[in-house]
Amino acid sequence: MYVGHAGAALGAKRVRRSIGLLVLLVATYTPDWVDTGLCLAGAYNPQEMLSHSIPAIALFAVLGFAAYATATRDWRAALVVAAVILSHMFLDWITGYKPTWPGGPMIGLRFYDHPIADFLAEGAVIVIGALFYARTLPPRKRPWIDVAVMLGALLLLQLGVDIARMVMKTLPKC
Repeated sequence: MYVGHAGAALGAKRVRRSIGLLVLLVATYTPDWVDTGLCLAGAYNPQEMLSHSIPAIALFAVLGFAAYATATRDWRAALVVAAVILSHMFLDWITGYKPTWPGGPMIGLRFYDHPIADFLAEGAVIVIGALFYARTLPPRKRPWIDVAVMLGALLLLQLGVDIARMVMKTLPKC
């Protein structure tokens, strides 16, 4: 998943409205940001992707839970933050091909290799997340405009990612 992870964060906002959307976005992209940090440090290995293995994501979820629970004393919200971090792994198994553990088998449907399927899968997550998020907005005249603009922007961004992947198939990740 690329932009689809934002859909998971948006949807989680409805589960626990007290959690800031920024916290949920940080949570949903944590494995990717760790991956980017490893890449910038020169320690990225595309065959391993340790930041996306089951043990790594489980560790990130525990750390996210502990950090949010310590900062807010809201244990239920901390569970939501941990669940959003875990959702990264499951969503990536739909679109990508990720390691189960260091040296273990790789799993995933590889929708990245099929940009139309990738767009449909990620688009579905984005739309569902946006619809859930819309229910968290305060009542006012035409709140659907805000959601429609956000939804359109996210879908266009995902479309751009999928077009770029079609045009530049050999583009290295790091």
